Amino acid sequence: MNIKFTKKIIGFLIFFLIFSFSYRIYLYIEQSDFNDHNFNNIKLLNMDKPSTNYSFAVVSSIQNSKDVFAKRIVPNINSDTNIKFLISTGNSVLDGAEEKYRLLNRSLTTLKNPNIIGIGGTEISDKGYMRYYRHFGSAYFSFTYNNAYFIFLDSTVVSSREIQLSWLMDELKKAKDFNKIFIVMDNSPISGVGDNTIYNKNLMNLLSKYSISGVFYSGDIYKLDTIENVNYYSCGKAGGISQENNYGYVKVDINNTINSVNYISVTPQYNNPILRLWIGLWYMIHTLLYVHFINIIILLISLLIFSLLIYNKISKEMNYYRDFNNLDDSNKNNKLSIAMFTNNYLPFIGGVPISIYRLASTLRDRGNKVVIFAPDYPDNDINDFDVIRCKLLKYSDSGKFPFAISNIYSSAIEKNFNKYRFDIIHVHHPFWMGKKALKLAKKNNIPIVLTYHTRLEKYSENIPFGKLLFKNILSHRIIKMFAQKCDGIIAPTQSAKEYLENIGVSRPKLVMPTGIDSKAYENIDTKIVKEIRDSFVQENELLLCSVFRLSPEKNAEFLIDGLKLIKEKTSVKFKCIIIGEGPEKEFLNQKIKTLNMDENIILCGKIEPNKIPAYYMASDLFVFSSQSETQGMVLIEAMEGKCPVVCIRSSGTDDVITNNFNGFKTGPDLTQWSNEVIKLINNKALRDEMSLNAKNYAQKYSIDSLTIELEAFYKMLIIQKGHDK
Repeated sequence: MNIKFTKKIIGFLIFFLIFSFSYRIYLYIEQSDFNDHNFNNIKLLNMDKPSTNYSFAVVSSIQNSKDVFAKRIVPNINSDTNIKFLISTGNSVLDGAEEKYRLLNRSLTTLKNPNIIGIGGTEISDKGYMRYYRHFGSAYFSFTYNNAYFIFLDSTVVSSREIQLSWLMDELKKAKDFNKIFIVMDNSPISGVGDNTIYNKNLMNLLSKYSISGVFYSGDIYKLDTIENVNYYSCGKAGGISQENNYGYVKVDINNTINSVNYISVTPQYNNPILRLWIGLWYMIHTLLYVHFINIIILLISLLIFSLLIYNKISKEMNYYRDFNNLDDSNKNNKLSIAMFTNNYLPFIGGVPISIYRLASTLRDRGNKVVIFAPDYPDNDINDFDVIRCKLLKYSDSGKFPFAISNIYSSAIEKNFNKYRFDIIHVHHPFWMGKKALKLAKKNNIPIVLTYHTRLEKYSENIPFGKLLFKNILSHRIIKMFAQKCDGIIAPTQSAKEYLENIGVSRPKLVMPTGIDSKAYENIDTKIVKEIRDSFVQENELLLCSVFRLSPEKNAEFLIDGLKLIKEKTSVKFKCIIIGEGPEKEFLNQKIKTLNMDENIILCGKIEPNKIPAYYMASDLFVFSSQSETQGMVLIEAMEGKCPVVCIRSSGTDDVITNNFNGFKTGPDLTQWSNEVIKLINNKALRDEMSLNAKNYAQKYSIDSLTIELEAFYKMLIIQKGHDK
């Protein structure tokens, strides 16, 4: 089936589904609510002129019947001018659901005369007792008309039999002066079994004592039993399924005495005995369809939509290889228009903003158009080029969460987006601005790429509650759900790619670390490098360096404890400069003082990114303890500055450090880590060899060569997206 045609069918069905829901709401309103039905109808009876000659009708088991009750019995009663009112012994609804009560009310409103509805077994089913109470009133009650006293009993399990029997005795005492006393109830008192036997026997004795004129109860067929001078009338059925194929109502004609009690039969359309079983079954189905028609339509449409979606899913041919027929060289020189969306950017200093800045700059140098959608930081004095600053919902510059939250609900974002004709969207976070970008990509049918920058699970300590839930489940679920909606994924390392595959991300992937600008190192004046080194160490001292944000996930305490251990184990004098700002700065300062390491460890604070390469070049060794990195960009930058590296093995460091070549990587063990640092501190020849290796290794991370790979990946996804339209 054609995908576009399938989408049109699904769209039509969704429209019809919405229409069905709307129609159901209309019916709910149109079949208006009603309260105190019995009270209001008895009040109407009391307003009627008394007459010594009148009739009333008794029905049982209406069961929301449309064909029998609404179309046959009601017209008969309305045309009989002698009938003053109608009584129901119970079971007027199919079950106690609210919509059944409303449908019953719709049928009752077609009666010209008042009607009083008793309670039965179906009224209390489906927790319907309180609905009966709200719509009709008390389960047992009485009223008078002319010279007759009518008493309605509750034969369900709702009312207390003892209390009701006591009430009945009081009612019968009040009724003794009336010419006629009628009892109306659902269950027959004659055939009581089990724990009903004693109650029914007491009830029948009481009715015989007060010479009751007639007892009307629900039954499958019309039948009269006379017991101890009391007439018991089984009233047949006014709906539902009748085994005898016999429907009707009881008509009671009254003069000074009861003149007659007659059963008015309503004959079904088909009388052939062979068809009775089928007609009864059809009647049940017809009644259910009448009552549940809208629900059935909604269910069928929902199932059809679900089936079409499943069919569309399984019938769509999936090809997880590139479409080599479409990947020709005709587009290789085409320049691209790229939109980048990020939750943070310069002047905020961090790995992601720096990565975006470098990537965008190199893409622009190659003739591509790059527009960055980023937060509008307060007091931002940077002269942005092709950066759309998004208004903020909130800004915080202190505590564990220094961040700017862009107002993704602002129409200005989409308005600015629509000014350009973008070929592709590149997002750097799987939430917030990433979600906005995903929405725009879907709306405009543009391919979208995610760079997996951050190990979210390592930031669980920053969550105010539900830390374990976020660390072990939510963080991975967020990344997977977002990544699967993208057209392509950029993983900074092979380890990051493996992680994405392990959590179930199956989208096309490009392994591409953040590149470094080698030219920035070539243009640094050696005098500046010497000045930096001289400001921290003397001629016989070594200078160690580390760069990271001072926040819990960076594992800075490990680094400080490790440096303390190194000082205790070696006689070589050294200092370690730590570049970066963050919420743990004061805490780390205090720890350094407590360990008497303030002569050896210097917190340099924030340094402009373009100045940091000179600090690498001034240093002898780069030390690192973070385990939250996806690529360890600072490690490559440090190696470009000829620094060998000692770090803890993790997803962001394992791919770039080779033991005994450009540094050492260890487990999260202080002794092991400090021993490797000491090995390099004490051995200048080894340190010089690794410095050269580190410099040579970093060359393959040149931003220029990596950007060429990225452009090819972009173009492949653009072609594939066009092929899938």
